[in-house]
Amino acid sequence: MGRVLWACVAVILLGDRVISREPERRGNVSIQIINFNLERTLVKWNVSEYLAEKNLTFLYGLDNASPSQECPHYTIYQGYTSGCVFKAENKGLTFLLKREDKVLERRVVRLRHYLKPNSPTNVSFTWREDSVIITCSDLPYHGLTYEIQHKSIFDQKWQSNTNEICNVTIGSLDFEKCYFFRARVVAKMAMYGSRTYPSDWSPVTHWKRSKLKDSCTEAVEKTSPKYIYIITSLVIFLMVLLLLLFLSKAQRVKKLFMPVVPDPKYSFPGLFDCHKGNFQEWIQDTENVTSSIKVEHLEQECVVEEGLIEELAKKEAKDKDGKAFQEHLQSNEDNLSSNQVSCVPPQGNDSVCLGDLKFVMNDSMYVVL
Repeated sequence: MGRVLWACVAVILLGDRVISREPERRGNVSIQIINFNLERTLVKWNVSEYLAEKNLTFLYGLDNASPSQECPHYTIYQGYTSGCVFKAENKGLTFLLKREDKVLERRVVRLRHYLKPNSPTNVSFTWREDSVIITCSDLPYHGLTYEIQHKSIFDQKWQSNTNEICNVTIGSLDFEKCYFFRARVVAKMAMYGSRTYPSDWSPVTHWKRSKLKDSCTEAVEKTSPKYIYIITSLVIFLMVLLLLLFLSKAQRVKKLFMPVVPDPKYSFPGLFDCHKGNFQEWIQDTENVTSSIKVEHLEQECVVEEGLIEELAKKEAKDKDGKAFQEHLQSNEDNLSSNQVSCVPPQGNDSVCLGDLKFVMNDSMYVVL
């Protein structure tokens, strides 16, 4: 009962700290080894189907000792043993895994090759004008790299800064932006090999204007409407401008390829309204008034000049005088005919009679009436 309890505690404490690195498989068993901060070790195993419903026994020994110690704390999966948690420092480990009296796996490893450091603790931020200094507690062993990542609310990828001690300076920051920060520890491959694990990331913190924030959501909500308003206004302006350009081009193209055809209804008034398009009937009715209709349609203003009015008046007076003179001559001729006055021209010459007067004319004379 005590072992089962300890196994449950180990799963709770270590379950979220094991990353998904591929376990080493040999035959029917796959093994995964993790050494947490050179303090304790977890050995996990997965078995094939024919061993799935069997409890396996784990025996180990440190510093080249024979594997005689049985696992103090087993981890349980679906009611069967699936791993072992035990204390171990930077030492050599010899272990074997067996089912009843049959040994399924036996190995000798160096625990430092499977190191997973602890996450950074006591992370602090010291802000300057456009930079920040990030420090944390150094781990009690060497060969580590401290990695600090940050990004703003407008960045998609994290940016990394590293140092061999937990003292990292990040510059070129915008004082008005809200930033995310996180940190972790990575073991150097040259000292620990390629099978190590990076530490878990520290909790993400949010900073703006050198002040710690609960999140950057408020900053996004406050800044977004401004940018959305500007972008929306620009988009609407561009759309209106493009629409106006399109309409102007469309009118020009339409006029170029499809010129406006004048409506014959206005050029030939009455042709369609009164004569239903019969041109012969229309031309007979409008033969003498076409010019006046055209002038009326064009609605041109008729201006009569003063000189023309005077000329018309003089012409009218002259016509009246001529008519009166003709009437006088007609009356005189009637009188002559009534009096039976005969005008006999002399021999060899032409004569002109005006009333009772007779004039003898030769070739060099003329009479002005």
